Amino acid sequence: MQKQFDECYAIDEDDQALACLKNLVRTATGDCRPRLVLLTQDNCIPCRDERAFRRTDIDSGIIQEINIKSTEGLAITKKNDIVQIPALLFLDCKNNLIYPSV
Repeated sequence: MQKQFDECYAIDEDDQALACLKNLVRTATGDCRPRLVLLTQDNCIPCRDERAFRRTDIDSGIIQEINIKSTEGLAITKKNDIVQIPALLFLDCKNNLIYPSV
């Protein structure tokens, strides 16, 4: 599956690269599927704007919104050294960031 991730990351146009990643999330099978996570926080204006921008994908389940103050959100930010929000992350099933291999 790393090859498919790399193909998405190799796309220069951001919207097309994200569409490729969303397709991987949508079509992934098995117990350890990748996921797109939007980390947000209450009373965060940029988070509110990003949430509104991504609303269709959040509502459809393609992007999972997680508050950084939740147990899961705190674990993800600590594990991956996330210091800025909002943050749209591509994670494996163990909440590790998926990076290109190149």
